[in-house]
Amino acid sequence: MFWHRWGQLIAATLAVLAVVSGIAFTTTARSAAQASSGRIVISFWHSMNGPNGQLLDKIVDNFNQSQTKYKVVSQYEGSYGLAESKYINTLHTNVTPTIMQQSDIPTMTAVGDYVPIQQFADADHYDLNQFYPGILSGFKLKGKLQSMPFNASSSVMYYNKDLFKKYGVKPLSKSPSYSEIRAAAKALTEKSKGAVKGATLQIYPWLPEQLAANQNAVVVNKDNGRTAAATSAELNTPAMQRTFAWVQNMIKDGSFQNYGTGSSASANQMAGFLAGKIGIFMQSSAAAGTIAKGAKFKWGETFTAHADGVPANGVAAGGASLWISKDKSKAEQQGAWEFIKYAMEAKQQAAWQIGTGYIAVNKASVKTAALQAAIKKNPDINVPIEQLQAGKVNAATAGPFLVNSQMDQYLGTAMQQIYGGKDIKQSLQEAQNEVNKGIRDTNKNNAAILKSVFTK
Repeated sequence: MFWHRWGQLIAATLAVLAVVSGIAFTTTARSAAQASSGRIVISFWHSMNGPNGQLLDKIVDNFNQSQTKYKVVSQYEGSYGLAESKYINTLHTNVTPTIMQQSDIPTMTAVGDYVPIQQFADADHYDLNQFYPGILSGFKLKGKLQSMPFNASSSVMYYNKDLFKKYGVKPLSKSPSYSEIRAAAKALTEKSKGAVKGATLQIYPWLPEQLAANQNAVVVNKDNGRTAAATSAELNTPAMQRTFAWVQNMIKDGSFQNYGTGSSASANQMAGFLAGKIGIFMQSSAAAGTIAKGAKFKWGETFTAHADGVPANGVAAGGASLWISKDKSKAEQQGAWEFIKYAMEAKQQAAWQIGTGYIAVNKASVKTAALQAAIKKNPDINVPIEQLQAGKVNAATAGPFLVNSQMDQYLGTAMQQIYGGKDIKQSLQEAQNEVNKGIRDTNKNNAAILKSVFTK
């Protein structure tokens, strides 16, 4: 998916670390490569394939051509999960990369084999204010930037403009409320005589977490786990209750389509939208590329929906970031930093957004001629940026930092129960209780790791 936040930590990671800690770090292969090229070689593992991978390789090639001191060698390592497993299994060897692209912030910080980007930025007097603070906040702990956000995204609402026009339904506003979405969904279903289901919300816990953030609600304590290790979940809250009451009301209206759970749910949801069977759905802004290629109709994007009577607070950024390995030479680390600075320039970030659909993290990118032209052609691609600009930077929009992979499991179960008609508060409380058990066990068994995470 787009933002695989909570990795499969911690016992497995500790076991691997115990093994690899005994492996000697060698530099023979890399030294040979450097000698043959006359440059310092910077290895870069990533998870971008297809057109996105091709564009990333172009950025790498352009960097290599722009100077003669470093040579970045990029390598596709499969999905984020596969790449992370290989990274952990090769720690402290000459195999691991100098730069690692990864979305699993908790696992990367717990493993700890990286130098925080904040250290490079401070030493270089590098201005981090050139980036959207709402994106940076998701990659910070105790106010310090751990990794550089690269392929960023956020949740948005997508809707079929042609269906709205066909059935005489008013287009969605830029920042729709729950009641506006419900009314539009009901009208689409009724006017189409059931041929169209008005809306859906995939059973994917990241989505209600974003809807809670948009109500300025955290999902774990300790400032969403950003200032200290979270000790309890906050799922049975008014924000979550409002969100699922909205969903249950649409289910009662007969205007809601439930695509179930599992790996096929997202694909079926997208297929339903592209086939004109669904009017509105919520997903990552990174899905815009798929829609643009597959839709045979006019479609639009809006900000993430907000609860009635609650001002829109903004949502958390998703995506992956770039990490610099700790056990590489100072020269390699510096080369990695130079590449990251290059990749984050306004020109490169503008090209990245145009070519991939991810958000250009550099605020100046939106002023480039290339991105201006793209926005003029399709104003909707600017919606995620406008949402970031309008949102607040706080604990809720930083997103939860939780070294525990059970949150998604139990919140997902609660969503299934609620969609089936079970009491909302009871379902959320049961999920919260189970998550809290996992948090207590994780904190008890991994106190030293968690302490190191928040003292880096």
